[in-house]
Amino acid sequence: MTLQDFKLKMISELSSIYEMDELNSIFNLLAEEYLKIPRSKILLADEIDLNESNQTLFLNALERLKTYEPIQYVVGKTTFMDLEFKVNNSVLIPRPETEELVRLMLKEDLDGKEILDIGTGSGCIAISLAKNLSNAKVSALDISSDALKVAKENAKLNNVEVSFINADIFEYQSDKKYDVIVSNPPYVTESEKLIINKNVIDFEPELALFVKDSNPLKFYKVIIDNCKNNKDPNAIIFFEINENLTDLFLKVFRDYNLKTCEIVKDYKLKNRFVKVVIN
Repeated sequence: MTLQDFKLKMISELSSIYEMDELNSIFNLLAEEYLKIPRSKILLADEIDLNESNQTLFLNALERLKTYEPIQYVVGKTTFMDLEFKVNNSVLIPRPETEELVRLMLKEDLDGKEILDIGTGSGCIAISLAKNLSNAKVSALDISSDALKVAKENAKLNNVEVSFINADIFEYQSDKKYDVIVSNPPYVTESEKLIINKNVIDFEPELALFVKDSNPLKFYKVIIDNCKNNKDPNAIIFFEINENLTDLFLKVFRDYNLKTCEIVKDYKLKNRFVKVVIN
């Protein structure tokens, strides 16, 4: 089997699941990962013979992709903020919108600040901040010990120091004060599950995705409560939010009588981020 033979087989068997552009991207990712060849050489796919070991790798990947498993989990990694991150089904796959959140933060003067990332998952936010802010002290909290295992590997992979905390934000107690808090918490309501793609529903961790319709803002509330009442009355907070709940967000934030509550749109012009200044 040549690499081109595999490509034709992959297109034939996955065309009902993916668009052609996506299939080409998936094929290129597999070729780069399994054959360790540059993109330019992949163009000569009809001249590249796959040995038995490589055939097994490619065909196993194809079987996983046919179940709608995301390509990032199949190859075990992804790119975020031009950095490589390991991923598995213990953590969400980092999204382009979350890159925007990090870039929004980097427009601020945050170097030298104490920063806490709540619900860190793969560590993509915390590690990217640590990589770009050489004098910042970055901590990252998550309830999932499996997620933190991945995040610690990613910190080592990207050669940054991050302090990791295994805790439930609803029970976490600390005397430490942070200058900046960032969180991309679960914000998809259970009623929205019907419109979520199968590759997300079946493979990405529910704990990191969904909240009950009866209390969709519970993570945002507890973070602000902690800042106002216990730890960090002068903290700046950056949130990623569910654009469908913008009006509810604004009502809740008004109830807190915050000094600043700024909604920022993402590249799709959807309300996606909030910058909060407590006092």
